[in-house]
Amino acid sequence: MNKEAEKELEERLLKRVAKKDGSAFEQLYELTSKSIFFYLYRLLQDRETAEDLHMEVYAAVWKNAQGFKGKSRVKTWMFGIARNMAMNELRKHHRKTLRIDKPVRDENSFKAYKEFERHDSIQAALAQLSYKHREILDLVFFHGQSYSDISKLLAIPENTVKTRVYYAKAALKEEICKTGG
Repeated sequence: MNKEAEKELEERLLKRVAKKDGSAFEQLYELTSKSIFFYLYRLLQDRETAEDLHMEVYAAVWKNAQGFKGKSRVKTWMFGIARNMAMNELRKHHRKTLRIDKPVRDENSFKAYKEFERHDSIQAALAQLSYKHREILDLVFFHGQSYSDISKLLAIPENTVKTRVYYAKAALKEEICKTGG
C-alpha cells in the first residue's frame, strides 16, 4: 500500500472510530500497532513499560478520536500520543540511564529493524545515544516519517529535524567506531 492510500485509510478508519465503531478500531490497530509499539520500545528500551504504554495509547485513541483535527497524518497524531506518554514516563522515573532489554524479535517486523538486529554493535551503539537521537533515527529510518511529519510531531522546525538527523547519524557513527563495529 502506498503512503497516500495508507493515509486515506487511516483517516477513514479514525472517523469511524470517532463514532465508536469497534471494527474500524481493530483495523486501525492492525495497521498501526507494530509501528507504535516499536517506537515506544526503542524510545524507552524497556519492553514491559512499552507494552503498558502501547495499550494506553490505543485507549487514548479510542477515547479521543473525535478530537483529531486533521492537521497531520493519523499515524503522526498517534505517534504524538505515544511520545507524550513516553516522555511522561521518562520524567516520572527521572531516568538518566535506561535499562537495556534484549531486542524484540518478531518475524513480521520492519526490514530495517531486522538489519539493525543482525548487527549487535549497531544495536549497542543505538542504546548509547540520547533519547532525542534515538527517537529521530527511529522516526526517520524505522517508520519512514517525513521531516514535515516529524516537525509537527515534535513541535520543532523542519530545519531542526534535519539538523537532529545529521547529528544523530554522526553520534551513531561515533558510537559504532568506539565499539569497533
